[in-house]
Amino acid sequence: MAKIRQLDDVLSNKIAAGEVVERPSSVVKELVENSIDAHSSRIDIFIEDGGLQKIKVVDNGEGMERIDAKMCFSRHATSKIKDDHDLFNIMTLGFRGEAIPSIASVSHFDLRTSTGDEGSFVEYEFGKYMGEGACDLPRGTQITVTKLFQNVPARLKYLKSVNTEFSSIHQYIERIALAYPKIAIRLYHNNKTIFQTNGKGNLLEVIASMYGIATAKNMIPISFDNDDFEINGYISKIDTSRASKANIITLVNHRYVKNVMSIDAINNAYRAYLADNRYPIAVINIGIDPYLVDVNVHPSKLEVRFSKEYELRDLIFNGVQDALQQIDLKYQVKNKQTEREKFKPQLDQVSFDLEEIQSVQKIEPVITPTKESVATLPRTTIIKEKEDTYQTEIIKEEKNFVKKEKPIKEKIYAKAQIHGTYLVGENEKGMYLVDQHAAQERINYEYYKEQYSHLDLTMQPLLVPLQFEYPMSEFLILEERKNLLEKVGIFLEVFGEHGYILRNLPLWMKKIDENIFVDEMIQEVLHKNHLDVVTLQEHAIATLSCKASLKANTYLSQSDMQTIFDNLMRCDNPYVCPHGRPTILFYSDYELEKLFKRVV
Repeated sequence: MAKIRQLDDVLSNKIAAGEVVERPSSVVKELVENSIDAHSSRIDIFIEDGGLQKIKVVDNGEGMERIDAKMCFSRHATSKIKDDHDLFNIMTLGFRGEAIPSIASVSHFDLRTSTGDEGSFVEYEFGKYMGEGACDLPRGTQITVTKLFQNVPARLKYLKSVNTEFSSIHQYIERIALAYPKIAIRLYHNNKTIFQTNGKGNLLEVIASMYGIATAKNMIPISFDNDDFEINGYISKIDTSRASKANIITLVNHRYVKNVMSIDAINNAYRAYLADNRYPIAVINIGIDPYLVDVNVHPSKLEVRFSKEYELRDLIFNGVQDALQQIDLKYQVKNKQTEREKFKPQLDQVSFDLEEIQSVQKIEPVITPTKESVATLPRTTIIKEKEDTYQTEIIKEEKNFVKKEKPIKEKIYAKAQIHGTYLVGENEKGMYLVDQHAAQERINYEYYKEQYSHLDLTMQPLLVPLQFEYPMSEFLILEERKNLLEKVGIFLEVFGEHGYILRNLPLWMKKIDENIFVDEMIQEVLHKNHLDVVTLQEHAIATLSCKASLKANTYLSQSDMQTIFDNLMRCDNPYVCPHGRPTILFYSDYELEKLFKRVV
């Protein structure tokens, strides 16, 4: 007797639903994408109890005739592609023809549609045809999904809370709104409007509706391309960041995807500016010939493959890096009033420019504290006399940091020091506050980075060899990959059953904490089978720069303060220390007048 049999359509659709319809947000995704493919200019999404009770999507798209409305419930029935040529030239969001039959197999599915002439409806429940007929409906399509997963108890059991499920829906709608700012989208939950866009095509307004006005004001427009790719969108300034990569949003031909390579390229461009575990906000669309990208990777259509992946990575990294280098990245002090005045959305663009302030009053220069004035401070603030001024040997070293005497980006005149920690400066634009420790960290960092720009593999013997010991599972892997370490001058000798000793170190590791640094290199080889010496070296240099920098409660002379200002403004990136903390804060004349209520 034959063991292999053909599955019926209902069971086949349930199996397909296991991949296509994971949760209520999957249903919303498929239905909204169909609405976009139907050239809708308005889409309304109504959700009840996180989608567990009801999901309703209404659009004003092209609609369908009755014969098409019935056909769309058949597996692999689609209007998006016809042959192999179309499969590799996909211009629509949907193309598989699996979504509607899969959703209908695990829910009560009511489809109402009209091309503008005659409306019709088709009803299915858990994959079974329930009926059809005519209905009154303006041009567009209305789909209502209820009883979701009630015939699949296992799937229903593992759905999360109402808030969690709705949060997933909300997140997707935000992403699709960023991809299609020309479509007016409204999201309702339990009859309350939760999210909406006006459909005027202004991406920055959509960003403002998601992240707020202050964040939108701190976004930088980007646009660059090459022969194969066209990149455009917005990235955040360095004083606007988040603790997760989830806010780095990548679109491919206006399709929201999770492309790790693109996300990492953006993140890596910010590493010189942001602290560890801080990530930018970014929305970029990657325009590409459909023949060069494969979207037929997974039923969820959230993954894509590029034929020229590395070229794209380099284009994004260099483009974002150039955009950051071309703007003023100083941290600016903000207040709610100035944020409201700076952000003025227009119909065609969003302007953040302040009106010109004609008569600006300058603040009186602050007198630099002397040793005599310091002596009059309360007892708790008096420090040792040797710390009253900048240590001579450190100043001499710092003054030689810029060998080729790089030009000063912006002249700032030193005026005062506060608590032996912060420096006050001014110029014609306003007032500056500098964290002297963070500032010297940046100066030291760029100095050491230049010193270590070329790896010197000249070896120096260690008086006491370094010893490392690892579990046997790691030792066996490391034995196979030691050649990666030898390329940068790290020669490990087997010592004991599963340990190593290191007798020599290359000169380029001078002054670096060799125990920690070598261990970090070994861990990278173990877990990644790759050694990124540049990244590890930058981390080591940042630590070294911090240790060599001024500490708090170190009083400086006027000339020493001016040296810090000048050398800081000679740096390639004077705005943040190597760990991502701001080195300098700027108060414009307007901000100062607002603080003292001098501007009406």
